[in-house]
Amino acid sequence: MKEHGFLKGMGLGMVAGAALGAAMMPKRKPNLKRAAGKAMKTVGQVMEDLSADMGF
Repeated sequence: MKEHGFLKGMGLGMVAGAALGAAMMPKRKPNLKRAAGKAMKTVGQVMEDLSADMGF
C-alpha cells in the first residue's frame, strides 16, 4: 500500500512543478505556456483516472 502513496506523491509533485514552471515562464512565448497548461490538465486527469482504478 505504501507504493500507491509514493506514486500519488510523485504525480502531485510533477503537477506542482509543471504549474510553477508555467507560472514563471516569460510572457513572450504564449504558445509554450498554453501547451504547459494543457499538459498539466492532462496529467491531472491521468492521476484521477489512476487513483480511481486503484480504488482510492
